[in-house]
Formats: sequence, C-alpha cells, structure tokens
Amino acid sequence: MSGDDCVIEAKAARRQGRLVDATALYVEAAESFRAEREAGRWAHALRHAAELAIKAGDSAAGLRDAQAVVEYYRSSPPTALEMANALRVAAMAEAATGATMTAKQHWSEARALYVDAGVADGVAEADRHVATLAIA
Repeated sequence: MSGDDCVIEAKAARRQGRLVDATALYVEAAESFRAEREAGRWAHALRHAAELAIKAGDSAAGLRDAQAVVEYYRSSPPTALEMANALRVAAMAEAATGATMTAKQHWSEARALYVDAGVADGVAEADRHVATLAIA
C-alpha cells in the first residue's frame, strides 16, 4: 500500500477508535515515505503514529517515534507549527514515561512556537500541561 493510502486508512481507523490499527498504518505510511525519500512526509506520518501510540497506551513507542521526529526537525528546520506539534507529542510521551522535567521543557518550547504560529489552542494546551507538570 502506498504512503498516501496508508494515511487514508489510518485516518479512518482513528475515526473508528481503532488506535492500534491507526498507529500501525501511520508507521507503514512513514516507512513508505522514507523509502520514497519524502522526509517531511515521513516526519509528519511518524508524529501521528507517535501520538496514537501514546493514546493507545504504548508510551515507549510513542516516545521513540516522537524523539526521531524532533531530532529530524532540529536538523532540518520545519515550520513553527510543525515543530510545535512534534514537541507537543514528545512532551506527552515524556510525561507518560515519567520524564517530567524534559516534558515541561518541551511544552514550554512548544508554547513559544504556538505563539509564533498564532495557534491559541496550542498555547492554552501547553499552559495547562506546564502548570500540571509544575505541581508534579
């Protein structure tokens, strides 16, 4: 299946609440995009896979994939929104795996990028998480 087909199927699986299936399909899409040398699309698909893995209860896989995306974006500057979203997912995984200090740092960095991108919902979400992590 092509990367594009995998993304279509992953979106359908996500809407149906089949998070494990959606995660696997996004991973397959990422692998396809990597094989096609479409690094930006690889990172985007892998970020979705990471977020869904976390939501499905596999925080370790989510963290691994999110870290790969953040590392890629740090070496190949994305848009502010792409980086903010990658940091958001990394922070979610870090918080879920007990790395609260790193999670707080990534939420703070994501917040600044959401401000730059003009995404008020992202700023508010980051503020909530930073406040929660400050208490932990």
